Amino acid sequence: MEFELVLKKRRMVRSFKDRQVGDAQIVRILKNAHRAPSAGFLQQQELVVIKNKETKAKLAEAAVGQDFIAQAPVVIVVCSNTDRVVKRYGDRGVNFYSIIDGAFASMLILLTVVNEGLAACFVGAFNDNEVSKILKLPKHVKPIGIIPVGYSNEAPEKFERMSLEEIVHYERYAQKKS
Repeated sequence: MEFELVLKKRRMVRSFKDRQVGDAQIVRILKNAHRAPSAGFLQQQELVVIKNKETKAKLAEAAVGQDFIAQAPVVIVVCSNTDRVVKRYGDRGVNFYSIIDGAFASMLILLTVVNEGLAACFVGAFNDNEVSKILKLPKHVKPIGIIPVGYSNEAPEKFERMSLEEIVHYERYAQKKS
């Protein structure tokens, strides 16, 4: 699919059909996520793929009851291994770079999902400790986002974006008149 079309088609989907996602599709999604940039090329992103119904239900509960997570045929939890960044970047590596790098991997997942004819949603509202416990993550591996993936069972609403004139500044920040 053309890149511009992938960008235009990307939506957050919260309802999925009862249809399995192919293993080859999952591998392509993971390979593209693996291409995400990372601070110092330390590659701290780690991905946990979940298909088990009980585990997905527990994740949905840990994500403040967002039940659509359990409905998706596959869920990818993007994590950051902070051990890989702390030595070089200290607190900034743990508290900033690891999150940004996880966001890069997440965006590549969301775009690849569209290219694969699938749908997804990025979920950032969850109890970190609960997700870590469910997935048995070591202390130095932090969950960044939960991404349910599947075939869309909805026509997600298209929201109107602000104009470029409202959000772009040149040379310095200029207060816009309302």
